[in-house]
Amino acid sequence: MLSIGKSGGLLALTGVMSLLMITMGVWQLSRADEKRLLLQEWQQRRDIGLALHEALVMSSPYGYRLEANGVYLSGGDLFLDNQIASGRAGYRLIRPLQTRHGLLAVDTGWWPADPDRRKLPPIPPQHEPVQLSGHIIRPYVPPLSLGEVPFDPRLRRVSSLETEQLAQIWGQQVLPFVLKLGIEQGDWQPVVMGPERHIGYAVQWFAMTLAIWGAAAWWYRRQHEA
Repeated sequence: MLSIGKSGGLLALTGVMSLLMITMGVWQLSRADEKRLLLQEWQQRRDIGLALHEALVMSSPYGYRLEANGVYLSGGDLFLDNQIASGRAGYRLIRPLQTRHGLLAVDTGWWPADPDRRKLPPIPPQHEPVQLSGHIIRPYVPPLSLGEVPFDPRLRRVSSLETEQLAQIWGQQVLPFVLKLGIEQGDWQPVVMGPERHIGYAVQWFAMTLAIWGAAAWWYRRQHEA
């Protein structure tokens, strides 16, 4: 016979675990909605062009095409670390464009990493004024971080593109978004994980909730039959 103490404890444990799993499932569904809205926003905006001064007065300029001109800050090239393309490790080359409104971080594209981490891709300097056309994206911040990694000026690698960090490295005010070049090349997506993946995870959490209650009901029945 199942004691009242054991019965209550099992019921409480099952309830707590169910609440946690349902919360995770609902959170995954909310993330799916967010990603769906981001993709819709991207499709609606990607062909609409803005000038830099127009983008700066908008609260959310992400996704629009941007035209900008200026000169790359000499010696300011950075390598955004841990960027995978076609299963290969590499970097994204980030260059600071000096504009009349401040420094604009420009994501110029992906470069493969050398097996020797001490060696960076050889990037030719560019001193002439440039006229750029790309898309406005959010500054990259890794989803998981173990804390701020000290910046080594010799290696010039960074793990995120947080505006405050870039301003410290470059010693100037940095604009609050990134200009991404070469979207048409297909080496970048507005979301890393699509909404369908989040829905799949939500289904798994809800299924595990049902499985826990099914196992608890089976155990109760066995105890009462004993």
